[in-house]
Amino acid sequence: MQITPRVHCLWLEFEIKTPAGERIPRFVTSYILAGDTLTLIDTGVASTAPDIFTYVESIGRKPEEISRVLLTHSHFDHIGGNGLIAEKSGPEFLGPESERRMIEDLDYQHSVRPVGRMRDAVSGPVKLAGFIAGGDEISPGGVDVRVVHTPGHSAGSLSFFIPDDGALISGDVLPEPGTLPIYESVADTLTSLDKLKALQGVKVLLSAMSRAVSRDEAVHAHIESGAGYMREIDGLVREVSAQKGGDASPEEAAPFVFERLGLPRAGLIPIVLRTMKAHLDAEPI
Repeated sequence: MQITPRVHCLWLEFEIKTPAGERIPRFVTSYILAGDTLTLIDTGVASTAPDIFTYVESIGRKPEEISRVLLTHSHFDHIGGNGLIAEKSGPEFLGPESERRMIEDLDYQHSVRPVGRMRDAVSGPVKLAGFIAGGDEISPGGVDVRVVHTPGHSAGSLSFFIPDDGALISGDVLPEPGTLPIYESVADTLTSLDKLKALQGVKVLLSAMSRAVSRDEAVHAHIESGAGYMREIDGLVREVSAQKGGDASPEEAAPFVFERLGLPRAGLIPIVLRTMKAHLDAEPI
């Protein structure tokens, strides 16, 4: 879907397969910046790469015009199409230096952050041609982009602001109410959300964990909803911890939180337990 003159958003459907054989429907978001050439932000998973090519052709462009890929972070569902994109389009790949190994060494990523069978959903590793960091200003294909470091979901997570369109692409840093809570640091996530709220000139917010396109006055409310979701989760974690005498484990906290929030038990996966641990290790919010 074309969101602004230069920004297109693609919501790509896929499934996470758990070790128990359950299938969790998910979607991942990729973006296209349409300039003199095309810039792709995040590549989804291997099965969604053809959808990206189909969309590119539907707007009268060619997959071979994808000259650069910007990665918000290293997780499998954001880099899974890298190999197929590299094969078809031959772009240069840029991402956060701190997550280089996770991007380039898929077996390493799987060893430190296993997510069911997500390793099988990745088309192949690529080498980063260079790094991007918060404060950088780049112009891929003639489209001006400001890079914002927004850690929390991962240490190196990046957001991208396209000032001429007033479009903010926030990656996975913004927790979305009703979805699986997945972040590594409570404090870093909240700080990043404050950073996004402070950006001037934002007219459109695109969050990778939501199908919502927030505009104008709704932008700040959308960001605040993520912070509110985290406060709700934190309160529930503190509640179950108090019930356990102040020493709950992530494995005890997560089912309680999921039941109270109405989240599916199939979502009680290791990366969600890491979120619960982040709350248990952090100061109350």
